[in-house]
Amino acid sequence: MSFAAFSWPFRRRGGAGSSGASKSAATAEEDEELGVTPQLLDFLRTLSPDAFKAAALQLQGGSTEAAAGDLTSWQERHAVLVLSKAKELAKIRYDLCPRHLKDKQFWRIYFLLAKSYISPYELRAIQKEKLRRMETENCKPKQVISVEVEMQESKRTSLSQASEVDLESQV
Repeated sequence: MSFAAFSWPFRRRGGAGSSGASKSAATAEEDEELGVTPQLLDFLRTLSPDAFKAAALQLQGGSTEAAAGDLTSWQERHAVLVLSKAKELAKIRYDLCPRHLKDKQFWRIYFLLAKSYISPYELRAIQKEKLRRMETENCKPKQVISVEVEMQESKRTSLSQASEVDLESQV
């Protein structure tokens, strides 16, 4: 009887590494899309439970519970991926939740602490979702829609900058 007749541990699956290479490329692409970069992972290694506790105390004064909603789908996917990649963060979460923080509080604090590392990726995901939504609603070509999204965002940015300048001039 040949080894090919046996199932699992004796028989190789797929080609000699070709499927493994495509899986790692897809994984790297997903990591990049969700903002799980080496820089973020390095930052997460510096975090401690005390950082989360201190942030929770600061946020309690601002009553963020009412303002904090559920996580977006991108944030949920990011959270699952970052927990699998950063064992340090998983340990901090295990230590803090639910004794010291609720899970919702933990993730709000995490996204505030890691904001500078992940916000460009989250904005890109929001833009892609807007493009998809606009494309299905309007049935327009993708190039026209991407220009419209960029124009809307630049208008929003210029309006927010103008309002900041107005607030500074009033002070």
